[in-house]
Amino acid sequence: MVLSMNKKVLLIVEGNKTEPKIFNKIQELFGLDFEIFCFGTNIYSLYKLMKKNDFNVNIKDLLAEVHPEYKNDLDNQFVYTYLIFDLDPHHSKKEETRTIEELVNDNIQIVESMANYFVDETDPTVGKLYINYPMIESYKDCNDFFDKNYETEVIAIDKIVDFKEIVGKKKLSNIRVDKYNKDNVENLIIQNIFKMNSICKLKWEMPDYNDYIDETNNVLNAEKRIVLNTKQISVLNTSLFLVVDYFGDKDGFYTNLSSKSLIITKH
Repeated sequence: MVLSMNKKVLLIVEGNKTEPKIFNKIQELFGLDFEIFCFGTNIYSLYKLMKKNDFNVNIKDLLAEVHPEYKNDLDNQFVYTYLIFDLDPHHSKKEETRTIEELVNDNIQIVESMANYFVDETDPTVGKLYINYPMIESYKDCNDFFDKNYETEVIAIDKIVDFKEIVGKKKLSNIRVDKYNKDNVENLIIQNIFKMNSICKLKWEMPDYNDYIDETNNVLNAEKRIVLNTKQISVLNTSLFLVVDYFGDKDGFYTNLSSKSLIITKH
């Protein structure tokens, strides 16, 4: 969906450290107007709250219920609402008895139900959900802002607990987010669009705009197939696509990213 510009956006994120850092930088670089609120719990806890309310609750009301200190600020009007959460397919209860394969399969079904519900960023009671695979740190699981090796980056489901440590050894982890410039972020966006296209269509390239929209709707199913067939997650950061979805191809935004991708891949 192509969205209007210069509108206040409600951004509900899972964590209170990494997500605010990167999205504060993004709003600075792209001239966006975010109000960022940390839910402070994972998508599976959010699912329990939604299920408790029979999936019939205003997401802002639910957030205010968990964080009463947010209530006054959440009374503001927001034109667009986005939610950013991690897949974290290894999430489990205490004294878990399921195998890792059963656990991941059950968790992905939960995420599917959430992804099928949170599909409308223009509905302030709902919003649009972005899932990071396996978590937000996926954006820096590379050695440069555009790294061809990112195409094959995967993480075994039984190694996800070590993902942050693994990512911490990559060169991009040594560059602070507040040092990023607009070119850096655009390259990261392009890299993750390439990766999504590789996951969905087995092509390391920029899809046209309509295919991009289709793939964002199908990437969870593609990741599910990879998990079930290989017991791995293909590393991908979809929360960066928020910028693309906000601007769409207005004033040639997506077209310019596509043109830039051709230049990047020649080097």
